[in-house]
Amino acid sequence: MTTQAKIMSVQFKALPEKEAKRWEKKAMKDKIRYQNEMKSYTPPDESSDSESDDAPKKKAKKAKKDPNKPKRNQSAFFLYSNDVRSRVRQENPEAAFGDIAKLISKEFKALAPKERKVWDKKAAKDKERYQREMADYAG
Repeated sequence: MTTQAKIMSVQFKALPEKEAKRWEKKAMKDKIRYQNEMKSYTPPDESSDSESDDAPKKKAKKAKKDPNKPKRNQSAFFLYSNDVRSRVRQENPEAAFGDIAKLISKEFKALAPKERKVWDKKAAKDKERYQREMADYAG
């Protein structure tokens, strides 16, 4: 910003006198306009400052979860992931958590349709379990 101001200052000083006076006249007009606007300006009340957008917003408190509520059903991928994670971790001891998840995801996508069906059936069973437990919980 400072270098731009210096460049503009040099350019302004190099302007012909007629051109410089034109810009000074515009600046004076704008200064008068500003002063007139400030005469009628009334700052906002201090009481409204507390409602301003600048104030830090407080987070809404989370409702506590019911410990008796049944756990949600798991997808086929999560069931598969839980089953093979220890094996994948042993095969890749240097891999980070995210890398292990990527490896498991690759394996899951590469499963043969028959193998995939096994995990889909387990997921369907888990979904039935969840629905049954929710019915008992609600009723």
